[in-house]
Amino acid sequence: MQEFVRHIWGAELIWSQIIASLPLTDYDVWPNGPLDALFDLHLSAVRNFQMLLSNPDTSWDEQSVDYPWRRPEQPKPTPRKALAHVLLHGQRHWAQLSTLVRAAGFPSGVLGDLLFSAALD
Repeated sequence: MQEFVRHIWGAELIWSQIIASLPLTDYDVWPNGPLDALFDLHLSAVRNFQMLLSNPDTSWDEQSVDYPWRRPEQPKPTPRKALAHVLLHGQRHWAQLSTLVRAAGFPSGVLGDLLFSAALD
């Protein structure tokens, strides 16, 4: 499971760095665990996204984002599209993980929807 979480939060970090034109953190130096160390990948990404979102000079639609694994025939996304991608990427994987946990016999005890939970009440 930690490798899956590492993938989710590591992707957030890399995409935040790509969009912000920051140096990319090498995959080999990402922690393998524990979860607190992995969560630091997420927190670093959040700081990068907060910096981008709070800067009124950030150009979301005009420039295109290049990333190391893009094939030449693939178009370069705008920063807005890259941000949407990384947010949806994480949500998709968290949904997969929660489905696997429930299927393995560990029910959450809630109906699985924010509207039906006590969160944010």
